[in-house]
Amino acid sequence: MSVLFFEDRTEAAGLLAEALRPLNLRKPVVLGIPRGGVVLADVLARELGGTMDVVLARKIGAPGNPEYALGAVGEDGQVFLQPYASSIADEGYLKAEIGRQMQVIRERRRRYRAVRPKEPLAGRDVVLTDDGIATGSTMEAALTAVLAEAPARVVVAVPVGPPEAVERLRRRAEVVALSTPPDFVAVGAYYRRFPQVSDEDVVRLLSAWAIE
Repeated sequence: MSVLFFEDRTEAAGLLAEALRPLNLRKPVVLGIPRGGVVLADVLARELGGTMDVVLARKIGAPGNPEYALGAVGEDGQVFLQPYASSIADEGYLKAEIGRQMQVIRERRRRYRAVRPKEPLAGRDVVLTDDGIATGSTMEAALTAVLAEAPARVVVAVPVGPPEAVERLRRRAEVVALSTPPDFVAVGAYYRRFPQVSDEDVVRLLSAWAIE
């Protein structure tokens, strides 16, 4: 597959929407992983005639390198660790980092749910999105939490990710990935503009859907 570069998250979401249309999803609930994934979820929900919400999952970062994922923890408390995690960090570090990320999840849940009550997923078509995946750990944690709610159908939709992570996700759900570069670097490397998304941005987007 040729490597795609996206102008920004909005352009990536528009291209994803076109790729998802043939799946004929029925008024899907589009769940974005905060924070960058929420920008894509907003566009996808509007393009696909659905509604938008968030699903909370957090990366478990490596010591001294928080962007390098050793695994992830979901809103339901389930932890996913990569096979190499124990060779990079000891049990004490992992326990502390999991606790720290769960605290972030609890704080975000408090803030986000104050403006947008959780959308029920049982029996619904669900699209789970982020601005890209690297190890896929965070997406796996989010997917586990979503599947536990018994949706009718789940599609993971991402602009970019490494082939091995995409294939691993395909064992558990339908996956639409626009680009799977074999020499994957980092999600932000495939965007010309990749600004930080703030909690205020997420609250603003959720607030708009809460009144629709």
